[in-house]
Amino acid sequence: MSDAVAALIAELEAAARTAWQEEQALRARMAQEVTLLERRRAFAHRRMNLARMLAGAAAGADAEATATAAQRAVVGREFGWDGESEFQRAVLDRLRPVGLAVWRCTRGGDGAEPPAAVQAELEAFETWFETAHEGSFYALFDREPPEVSLVET
Repeated sequence: MSDAVAALIAELEAAARTAWQEEQALRARMAQEVTLLERRRAFAHRRMNLARMLAGAAAGADAEATATAAQRAVVGREFGWDGESEFQRAVLDRLRPVGLAVWRCTRGGDGAEPPAAVQAELEAFETWFETAHEGSFYALFDREPPEVSLVET
């Protein structure tokens, strides 16, 4: 093989290697983007389910205290919490304004809050959680609730 042909092949080989590296880099970026979008979708569903859970727990409540107590209980059950730890109490306390906004929104009538009020309370709660705990509240749904052993008596 002549020097010119060897140089041509080497050049084409380098171009093929560069194209392969660019493809791999793009695939890695795309995989990261898909993972990010999957997580965003999962958290959006969890956010919706949280609002649904809070609304369902407070359905029919005629007083704020009744509504928030029911909401606190349902969230505690969802995570398998007993409300004893400082972390659990802080989260449940910070969720109270979200629960109240949901309850007021679902009540209808003159005193009903608009959905935007619920969104604002959710965003404030989520910001607090992310700042205080360096992660998304909705990641808590990734954890399996602790198993409770059943003892027959």
